[in-house]
Amino acid sequence: MKRYSIKELTGMPQDRNQLYNYKDQVAVISPQFYGLEAAGELFAIDAFAVGYIIKGYSITDFNTDTYHLVPGNLFILAPTHSCRIIECSRDYTVRILLLDSNGHNLSVHLNYLVKSERWTQTYFHPVLKLSADEAITMRNCLERIVEQIAREDCPNRIPFIRLATVWHHVELDNIMQIHMKEITDNGKPLTRQQALGRELYILIVNNYRKEHQVRFYSEKMCLTPQYLNQIATQIFGKTLSAIITDLLFSTARSMLLSSDITIQEVSDELNFADQSAFSKFIKKISGVSPSKLRKSNPHQEII
Repeated sequence: MKRYSIKELTGMPQDRNQLYNYKDQVAVISPQFYGLEAAGELFAIDAFAVGYIIKGYSITDFNTDTYHLVPGNLFILAPTHSCRIIECSRDYTVRILLLDSNGHNLSVHLNYLVKSERWTQTYFHPVLKLSADEAITMRNCLERIVEQIAREDCPNRIPFIRLATVWHHVELDNIMQIHMKEITDNGKPLTRQQALGRELYILIVNNYRKEHQVRFYSEKMCLTPQYLNQIATQIFGKTLSAIITDLLFSTARSMLLSSDITIQEVSDELNFADQSAFSKFIKKISGVSPSKLRKSNPHQEII
């Protein structure tokens, strides 16, 4: 399976459109896929993604579930989602908002949203059908973000992007509340694996900054670590330990790129035993120390 970061989006299959990107943290892209040329490949994006179907149709797998996507649909994906286009029309076009995989720190409001039950539901039910008025509202929100990203000479560009992004999420959250029944289970009973996967997902989102060990989640759910890893692999496509590691590194990386927080503070925030343990964790994944990771990135300011 191929994995893409925001900075690698121009290499996505059949992407031939302009990319609006703010320092690999917030991006809006409009890939157009072409029939069976785009079908079959399994891929994932290390970002939170909200996609709007603009033209055409597709039959797409998100994790193990298949969806028929048409204009007026949107999908909400976490970095743990995998995607596969099974079939699509020659004019199939999607408008996608992407946020750094530590995107829930963009604002206090978004941090609240990601931890809320209705947003957690979207992991298992990522597709939402919009009314005509809702589609116009969300299209305007997306265009507002594009406009602010494009204002390169604006001295207040960062807060404007922040405000536009928060506006988008508040409007989307409002729509999700209206459609709450549609993004739940529609009366269909969950399988045991799905129910446990949902419980685990909520537990991870709320605790990964402080609890890094599989044992914590195992004890909370009264399941063996082996069985919990089996559930995580089946539902999320990776082990529980790998999920926690991915989230910790993504969060740490985004925090390190902020010029107003020390390495020790990042280590404390993510509950490492000490700065040495944190440094070893970062170097194991990135190949460089936290200080070099910070210096290697020319963009020190984050939203």
